[in-house]
Amino acid sequence: MPSDADQLVEMGFPKNRVLKALKATRNAGLQPALDWLMKHSEDPNIDDPIPEQVGGALGTATSSAAAGSEDSQEQEGDIIQDGEQTAQSLVCQDCGMILRNSDAAQRHAMRTEHVNFAESTQAIKPLTEEEKKIKLAELKQRVAEKRAMKAQSEKEDQKMSEKIRRKAGQDLTEVKAKLEEKEMKKLAEQKKREKEEDRLAKAAIKAQIEADKAERARKKQEAAAGFLQQAQAQAQAAAAAAAAAAAAAKTKVYTETRLQIRQPEGQQPIVHTFQASDKLSVVYDYLRQHRQGSFKLMMTFPRQVLDGENLDKTLNELQLVPSGTLAVTLN
Repeated sequence: MPSDADQLVEMGFPKNRVLKALKATRNAGLQPALDWLMKHSEDPNIDDPIPEQVGGALGTATSSAAAGSEDSQEQEGDIIQDGEQTAQSLVCQDCGMILRNSDAAQRHAMRTEHVNFAESTQAIKPLTEEEKKIKLAELKQRVAEKRAMKAQSEKEDQKMSEKIRRKAGQDLTEVKAKLEEKEMKKLAEQKKREKEEDRLAKAAIKAQIEADKAERARKKQEAAAGFLQQAQAQAQAAAAAAAAAAAAAKTKVYTETRLQIRQPEGQQPIVHTFQASDKLSVVYDYLRQHRQGSFKLMMTFPRQVLDGENLDKTLNELQLVPSGTLAVTLN
């Protein structure tokens, strides 16, 4: 009959794991070893080598010698009396299941959450070949279900990770888009602000230009008004002087006139006395004796060039009596 180790190896378990399971369960049987393998199949050190034990093993020569030295006769206490039976197993009082040892009871409690256990003198019978096949089928089914559940869990975790990754990518894209939109708004506001500042600056410059233009116009107008007032005052003074001269002429008749003729280029003026009845041409003839070249005579006020038909007028008619001032202009 194959041992528990051989049967577990035939089931497809690695020999190293089988030996660990039998050692952990203290060779309690096939079922506890199967339970241990199922429980610890995902341990990270499940395939590590089994550490070697130092010291003599049970059943060596030393132990045999010690056993042989003992008295083979029955002694007091060797025979169990009624009620002194040794506990062979544990029974779950919640469901009535017979368990091989405390480790099996602990695993049963973890699986079913049952907590009421008691010692039992009932020994657990070894599994028959048929029961072993059924257990093996159940074990394979549980292993397949566990692997399928693990694969499904990994698949779900992968899907969840992919969803999280996509969601993170979408969130990152949205954040990036919002940042770009915010930056665009910021640039647009800055451009708008700069445009408004430029418009205000241009408006200020334009206003300053208009103010300067208005100030120049005002000064020009004031200057023109001042010049007009001055001209009017001079005209009034001349009119008054002419009126005074006319009044004086009525009372006194002058036969001579003293003319002051100003020359250009800073030359000394020519002063000469003419007859009141002399024509302007006489003055021109007199000046030709002192000047060379072409020239003309001009009254300073009112400003008037005396030539042409004025040459035949007398000095009295030209209101240059009893005195007057003329200026020489070069042609």
